[in-house]
Amino acid sequence: MAQVLTKAPKHGNSAEPALLNFHVVEIPALGPKEVLVRLHAAPINPLDVLVLADLYPVRPQHHHGGEAIPGYDGVGEVVNCGEAVTEVAPGDLVIPSKFGIGTWRTQAVVDVQWLQKISRPTDVAVAAITRTTITTAFCLVEDMYSLKPGDWIIQNAAISAVAQMVVQFARRRGIHTIGVIRDRPSAEVDAVKQSLFQLGSDIVVLESQLQGHTAIKSKRIMLALDSVFGASGRGLIKALSPGGTFVQLGFLGGPAGQIQLDANDLFGRQLTLKAFRSSAQVALRSAEEQTDLFNWFISLYNAGDLVLPSLGLERISWDTADKEGSKHRLQEAVKRAQQGKLGQRKQIIVFE
Repeated sequence: MAQVLTKAPKHGNSAEPALLNFHVVEIPALGPKEVLVRLHAAPINPLDVLVLADLYPVRPQHHHGGEAIPGYDGVGEVVNCGEAVTEVAPGDLVIPSKFGIGTWRTQAVVDVQWLQKISRPTDVAVAAITRTTITTAFCLVEDMYSLKPGDWIIQNAAISAVAQMVVQFARRRGIHTIGVIRDRPSAEVDAVKQSLFQLGSDIVVLESQLQGHTAIKSKRIMLALDSVFGASGRGLIKALSPGGTFVQLGFLGGPAGQIQLDANDLFGRQLTLKAFRSSAQVALRSAEEQTDLFNWFISLYNAGDLVLPSLGLERISWDTADKEGSKHRLQEAVKRAQQGKLGQRKQIIVFE
């Protein structure tokens, strides 16, 4: 038997966050090109929150009882294969090859085309965040602007897992980073700054201190990465140097936010504005290139050259022997992610 989380249908036009249903289901027989996967870990990403709110263009592709199975990233192990499967074998570690697979379940039967074999990391959490966190950060640094050593990146939501990975990939290329964090108590600010400095950030500022910060004004800031939108995103635009690029990759501040543009932003300073979707960027690479990239990330981690977010991950236990306890923990974890409270760590479901 497998345990599955599904998105409960909304009633009318309710603005309340989506609720999750918990099911125990039988595992279906394998088709010729299908694979049975036992999930090891799956993150709860901002992307998943957007999916639950029906705000992401790629919809869940797998369902139970007519209800969508959430979870767009994760890692599992092949348990069994259909008779025509040659791409993977029992014991292989796999991650989703595209969004929508539905990783918030203990076991899954999926077509082999939905899976990508990867090498084995020393911590399964690394594989679980490979596609939507590590790869996203890499593509932001490599694809959004032709950065040169000595250039600067500015990014808000600087304690997010993606931002912490951006710092590491930028540092490898001699690129500097400025992290913008939301205002908080001074003792917490000091601890956050210290962690980000140790990771490789060059400057960390509060949102309220961004405008007029003398150390930032003299930098060649060519790339701004906005995960918040609204007023925070406007602050990043104002910080960009002429010819720089602003990239919007999320809206943690709410989908109703707006960013004001001045005539000088586009005509005078010749700024470029882009929207980022990691699935589209990854798709620019062949399946072989993707696999090589993912395995490179894992080799960097295993060698100690890439680290998990230094500000921590919160691991949520999905214990199949404790159905009610797991159901409560999972629903509360998703609720926390939907609330987006200050200082919320990335949560990863770990299947026991």
